[in-house]
Amino acid sequence: MDDSADEFFRAFYDNFLVDAQIAALFTDTDIERQVGMLKRSLFQLVSYYVVGEPTAELDRLALVHKNQGVEIMMFDVWMQALLDTAAQFDADFDETTRLAWCWAFAPGIAYMRLKLGKADASD
Repeated sequence: MDDSADEFFRAFYDNFLVDAQIAALFTDTDIERQVGMLKRSLFQLVSYYVVGEPTAELDRLALVHKNQGVEIMMFDVWMQALLDTAAQFDADFDETTRLAWCWAFAPGIAYMRLKLGKADASD
């Protein structure tokens, strides 16, 4: 991806890490490395929307997030940060665009939330 795409992902983290509880989970995290992981994660979430079923990688991501102490409500903060970032970078961002972003990511986010709520994320 080009530099403007990387700017988007860095801006996402600026928006996401405003939440103190979430920022605490990212202490000593290499944000440039995290940007790469976010790009791959977004692909997995959109893939779930397109294909209609989770990949092994999405299952792995759920387990990683569970093991890192991510709480279910943090996905709401994540989605809001994503929407805020999209609006920041898209001059034509409107309610229809917002809805499209929500539709594309909602199934994968719901799946991640479900997996975090289970005692064993491999279920």
